[in-house]
Amino acid sequence: MIITDKTIKSITLDHLDVRLAVIMPVYGNWEDTSNCLEMLAEQSSRHFRLYLVDDGSPDPAPDSIYTFPFVTHLRRQHAGFAAACNAGVREVVGQECTHVLLLNNDTAFGREFIAYWLAKISAFPKAILSPIIYYYDQPESIWYSGGKHSIVVPFIRLQARFTRQTKVDILTGCVLLVPTQIWQQLNGLDESYVTYYEDFDMMLRARKMGLSAYVVIEPELSVRHKVSRTALRSGWWSREYQMIAARLLFIRRRYSGLGKFACFLIAIPHFCFTLIINLPALPDPRRLAAALRAGISK
Repeated sequence: MIITDKTIKSITLDHLDVRLAVIMPVYGNWEDTSNCLEMLAEQSSRHFRLYLVDDGSPDPAPDSIYTFPFVTHLRRQHAGFAAACNAGVREVVGQECTHVLLLNNDTAFGREFIAYWLAKISAFPKAILSPIIYYYDQPESIWYSGGKHSIVVPFIRLQARFTRQTKVDILTGCVLLVPTQIWQQLNGLDESYVTYYEDFDMMLRARKMGLSAYVVIEPELSVRHKVSRTALRSGWWSREYQMIAARLLFIRRRYSGLGKFACFLIAIPHFCFTLIINLPALPDPRRLAAALRAGISK
């Protein structure tokens, strides 16, 4: 079912049974966060609540954050993306929230974003959903779409240009709609990943349990992503250390047999490629070794 303006008008009363909580993890980067909140403040539908999970940001939130009446600000110690998302969902479970929408703070979207999500939830109340995500600076180029599980998933962004709503194995946590009951059934994100690959891991656990996940194609649901604006503030290699540890953990836990062997083989040239494109910057040997240990020992 494709959502249109006519669909939205026809279900305006029906979707009042949907209680949507937007979960936005934040670690610094208040400028992008403020811009995202301004876009949410301009939504045609106000039938949502935003939970801004401050994951121990090194700098305090600006006063402007507290001027948005739809925002609940949760401050916690720094523990990573997965833990922040889980904390946000725990906050809303007791408030009879029916669905949670994970939303990165470095995304941009249109005025009908929330209204179309409410409509899509009404049409698919028991499915995990994610839109096509585009680059912020190149709005015609796909950053991530989702797709089937294969040995390339740990290394390459899935960028299929879907023309119809499609059932998939893998979706990204950048923008991810999950029914609250399913989130609880899955026990949320695995916090041992800290940051990166926790979303893929949850999607594969959902697939194993027979739960449905779809890429949705409505332009109003899509976002433009500024891509790692928070992570890259600490430098490219700081981000890569996290990626390496999480990637190795994901391969160990979600692949077996020849698939696992192939992934570990691919990881070697993949790291060499990463090393080349980051020149002249080189990784810190100690931090690189720590990342490798984390990936193979958890």
